[in-house]
Order: sequence, then C-alpha cells, then structure tokens
Amino acid sequence: MNIVLHRRDLRTEDNKALEVAGEGAAPVYVFDPDIWGHPLSSDSRQEFVLDSLKDLNRQYITLGTELSFFHGNIVEVASKLESSRHKVIFNKDSNHFHQDKERELRKKFKGVNANAVETSQGRSNDWDKRAEKWFRSDTYRRPESITENNLSGNTTIDEIRQEYEVEAKKDSIPSGGTHEAEKKLEEFAENIENYAGSISSPYKAEQSTSHLSPYIKYGCISPRQVYQRIDSVKTGEAGVEMFKDRLFWQQHFNQKIEDNPDLFKEAINPVYRDLWRDDHDQEKINSWERGETGFPLVDASMRALNKTGWLNFRMRAMCASFFSYILKQWWKIGADHYYRHLIDADVAINYYQWQMQSGLIGVHANRIYNPTKQAKENDPEGKFIRKYVPELRPLPDRYIHSPWKISDQTQEKLGINIGKDYPEPVVNYEREAKKARQYFRRKSSEAYSAFEDDEVWKKASLSSKHSRKEIISKGKNKQKGLEEFQD
Repeated sequence: MNIVLHRRDLRTEDNKALEVAGEGAAPVYVFDPDIWGHPLSSDSRQEFVLDSLKDLNRQYITLGTELSFFHGNIVEVASKLESSRHKVIFNKDSNHFHQDKERELRKKFKGVNANAVETSQGRSNDWDKRAEKWFRSDTYRRPESITENNLSGNTTIDEIRQEYEVEAKKDSIPSGGTHEAEKKLEEFAENIENYAGSISSPYKAEQSTSHLSPYIKYGCISPRQVYQRIDSVKTGEAGVEMFKDRLFWQQHFNQKIEDNPDLFKEAINPVYRDLWRDDHDQEKINSWERGETGFPLVDASMRALNKTGWLNFRMRAMCASFFSYILKQWWKIGADHYYRHLIDADVAINYYQWQMQSGLIGVHANRIYNPTKQAKENDPEGKFIRKYVPELRPLPDRYIHSPWKISDQTQEKLGINIGKDYPEPVVNYEREAKKARQYFRRKSSEAYSAFEDDEVWKKASLSSKHSRKEIISKGKNKQKGLEEFQD
C-alpha cells in the first residue's frame, strides 16, 4: 500500500503522487498544528480548505476508498504511518512557511515533482521552455478504482473545526473543491472575452476575472488543467494569452521560493534588508490596514480586502507601493496583513510581489503608484470607492477621487465633513514620493552590485532573459529617470 500524503494538492485528477501510488493508494490529510494554528492563519481560508477536503473525500469515495484524517506534526504522523508495507508518497511543495518540515519530508519519504518547478539543484537555464512543455504535456492519470483505505485516522473535519474554532467572518467565501473549481473554469472560459478589459478596474475585476486563484493555491484544480482548458478556447481573444501568462507567472513564483525558501522572511537584496524597519509608525499602519488613509482608492481597496478576502492584482500592487514608498513602513508588516486576509494567500506570490512592489529586489523599476491617478484611470465613476467607502457616496464624480480638495462651503452643501466623516490624507503624497525617488536613485548602483554575490543572485531567482553580467552592468551604468518611478 502506498500512502498518498495530500497537502496543497486537494484533487485526484492530474495528481502525480496518486498516479505513482496506483490502485493501492491510501489517501491521507494531516492537520498540522503549526499550519492550522499559525498566527497568520485565517478562519476564511480554513473554511475553504475544509470544504475542499469534503469534496476530495467525495472524489475518493467514487473511486472505492476514503480520505483518512490525522491531527499532529505532519512529519511525525507520516513516520508512524510508513512501514515495510506502507510507503509515503507526496508531491514536493516549498510554497509555504514551514521549510524545515519540507526538508524532512523530502529526506525521509518519496517526494515527486508534480509541476513545472525544478529543485534548486536541478534548475536549468531554459526553465521557460521546460515550463511551457509541462503546461502542454499530458496530465497525470488517476486510477480507475482504488482498494479501500484501511488506515484509521485520529480526527474528523468537525473535530478540527471545533479544535481551531473555525468561524469564517468574511463575506461571500467561495465554496471549495474540485467541482466548484471546474464550474468556475467553465464559466470563465465561456466569458473570457471580458477578461482583458477587466483586470485593472477593481470594480470590473470583481465580476469578470476568473476567481480561480484559491482553487489553484490549494490544488483543487491544477494550473496545467486550467491552462489546457483556456488554451482550447479558439477565439483569438487577448484574454486567452493574457490569462495563460498569469498561469505561467504562478509557476514562476513557485520556482522562486524553491530557489529561496526564506523569501517571506527578509528582503532579497541586502542593500534594502531593513528598509524603513526603524521608522515604525503604528498610527500610519493602522490607518492603512483599516482603510482610513484619506486616499479613497487605497481605502476602498483595503476595506474590500478586509471584508471579502480578495482584491485584484493592480490594487494589491498599488496598496503595497503606498505602504512602502509613501508611508515608509517595513514591507513585511504589510505583506503579513495581506496574507492574513487573502483567501488565495500564496506565500511565494505574496511575499515576492511585496518585495518587488516595495523596490527591495533592486532590479525592477520603482513603481510608485499615484493613488489619485490610479483612481481616475481605473475607477473613473467611483463605483468601487462608493461600494466600500460609504462616507463618500454623496460626493459627485468630480470630487470622489480627491475629497480633500473640496471647499468648506461645498462640504456643507454635500453634508460631509472631510476630517471628521472621512479622514484628511495621512501624508503628503507628492512630498513622500519625491523622497522615495531620491532615496532609490542614490542606492540603485549599490543594489545592482549586490548581485555579484552568488547567494544573492540565487535568492533573486531572476528571469533568464538577461545574463547576470548584463543585469549588473546595466545597473551600474544606468541613470534612472522619473519615468521609472511613477505610475
């Protein structure tokens, strides 16, 4: 009998560990206290996972067996289960906070590579081509039937719900599981012509993007399954290629954490390792987390995140940029807040993107998003702002993006008091943006030079489009202009 240890692969189709285990597979899921009791855990995410596990169990029942549930340290549980007759098989996955356990699992049991990610030791120079080949390759096959699982678990889903007091509080938590993932994929594929024009607008994105990210994050459906379904849409729509690029991008960030398991702990570039850490200002942090900065699109975005556990990518990037460049607060505080609230919270994407959007890698353009400009371009009628910032609903469109500019007389006519009903801006955006540009311009050459260190280069896990020598040389000889600092 082969024990299939499920983690972030909550499906039976396109699951390499299950294919390797075959008809004698005994499926197991372990509720590890270090994961389920993690300080950044979320009741809403836990609810989604429990729902997905119910769906996974239904899949196994149709195959003739059931999923066994255990509560305890995942390495210790696996060690007790493995014997001369029971071999533990699992899909390798570094995309989490517990790298020590990943190393132990890989050392003691049979880990298989189930996606486009290559181990650090085997990373190839033509990773992009290999990843594309993987996306287009045949999916792993599940057995037509499985011998009944005779492993007796030590817990149940209901007991886990009570143990961790799971009580989801966010609005509209999506139902978990493969069945729901397949439904969303079909709906999205049939309406993908709306995708390209919807990804930047936070209001349109709530309606017209795929919302598949939590299902991909927890493996209810594989990125390859999604890629191949979208690739089959022969419409010539820009959204098809754009969405396929996003799936490629997801695998790319999984590769980054394989190359640098500590990316969620510290800035990759040592030049920026503790940037703004000593400038801790709890009032600014609180205003950002609550959505009370006085910048309407930032506030609407943060309130949407807190309320629903979801936010489109551009708004995630804008709020991260604002927190780091404008409020000048330590990036990890903001990244942790995102992870705590996002239903689709992905360690690799969230923390590497926070470093990118905060300028901490050292090779990417410093995109200092102007929240007022972004509001005018991506929420011109203020629909998203009015949805999540009800205090501003009375304002006409011409005032919705910069309410601090409304005269006292007009405020009185509109029945709103800026500073009381809605806050004044917590900082002067233009002044703080200028200071950030000046700082990063001064540090640019030093940051590029840091990549001469082999360990820093490896941790950055940069694209192979340019050689290491080209990147370092480009940085040393480059004079950054203002166009590289604004958006």
